[in-house]
Amino acid sequence: MIQAAVWFFGAVAAMATLLMIFQRNLVKSALLMLAALLATAALYLALSAQMLAVLQIILYAGAIMILFVVALTVMPCALRDRASRSVFLKVLGLAAAAVILTELLNVSGALKGFLRPVDFSETGTLPLARELFGRFAFQFELLSLVIITAIVAATALALHRRRA
Repeated sequence: MIQAAVWFFGAVAAMATLLMIFQRNLVKSALLMLAALLATAALYLALSAQMLAVLQIILYAGAIMILFVVALTVMPCALRDRASRSVFLKVLGLAAAAVILTELLNVSGALKGFLRPVDFSETGTLPLARELFGRFAFQFELLSLVIITAIVAATALALHRRRA
């Protein structure tokens, strides 16, 4: 049952993320991101990581999504979404995304051999904090780099559209 839930919510998160990337409407893209964040929280719940699920909902689905919604409403060109004219930039962006994804998968594959499986239990937050900030600190840092890259890319797109 747990494995089926993990596969289901993993598929929902992956599908919502892919749809979000290729969505032209900014509001629909933000809602798809919310769906991906909530599916990730459901994954944490399926793996008995209740604290991570709550933090995922409060921090990402709550605070970060409010930030995105406010940014969308303040952007003057939010309703006038025009297609970019340069095919070269699109190909370059997809190539850069493919290189980053390949490197992240290589690093994750290399780290699998060093990590032991985690046994989640209802023991409290201290052992979970030791696990998170001990063994998984590198993965959390990688996630922060991806989030910062997305923020920089969104800012660059907004500035580019404002000039056009």
